[in-house]
Amino acid sequence: MGEMSYQDLLALFGIGGAHPGGIALTEEVLAGERLQRTTRVLDVGCGTGQTAAYLARTYGCQVTAVDLHPLMRKKAQERFAKEKLPVKLLKGDANKLPFPSGRFDLVLIESVTVFTDLARSLPEYARVLRPGGVLLDLEMTAERPLSAQELQELHGVYGTKVVPTEAEWIGRLQKAGLREVRTVKGGTVASALPDEKSGANVLPEFNLSDEIDPKVYQIWEQHQRVTDSFKHRLGYRVYRAKKGKQSST
Repeated sequence: MGEMSYQDLLALFGIGGAHPGGIALTEEVLAGERLQRTTRVLDVGCGTGQTAAYLARTYGCQVTAVDLHPLMRKKAQERFAKEKLPVKLLKGDANKLPFPSGRFDLVLIESVTVFTDLARSLPEYARVLRPGGVLLDLEMTAERPLSAQELQELHGVYGTKVVPTEAEWIGRLQKAGLREVRTVKGGTVASALPDEKSGANVLPEFNLSDEIDPKVYQIWEQHQRVTDSFKHRLGYRVYRAKKGKQSST
């Protein structure tokens, strides 16, 4: 299989809700939006389809999901078929989304953007939103600016080039053409760990592949080590923003 990545680990383990707070946080954040059957939602980097399925099942809205990883898409497709959900699933890169401008009312991203080229992905999210549309992005966030050595350590496990602070994320979202950027939820990684007296936390969902390369377990051990080592230096935030309405009205 060649070089294994953290994304391969998530795909082979079939992990749904891998982000801090998991699907419970996703459900809480979505409850604050006015989702209807006519709402056009894009789930970028949908993984095994846990959130896309929840959206289609709970709100009946028009859900489109994209992911680059073929195994992720396979597991997502199996989920949608099993639940008989009309989610449209496509191969798609966050850095170059395969949609015309202004297509969606809501763009949802969960712990995906930090693994992309931020200078390309964030403007793409803004482009495919309709004027007045909403962006919800749950992302890894540095609690303070990280040193070059810290960034190198994270890059070794996750392949990330940068991990912005909250202020830097907000600045990048604004630069991408989004307005009313604010943080609606967040905390440190430590605050989201089950052993930190946070009873609402549940383990992520697993859908294991039949054959798993042993190298993946090494990545899992590195991930666990980094999670513990950085649990007070890294956090997560849910960023909410809107695409500015066109003035020609």
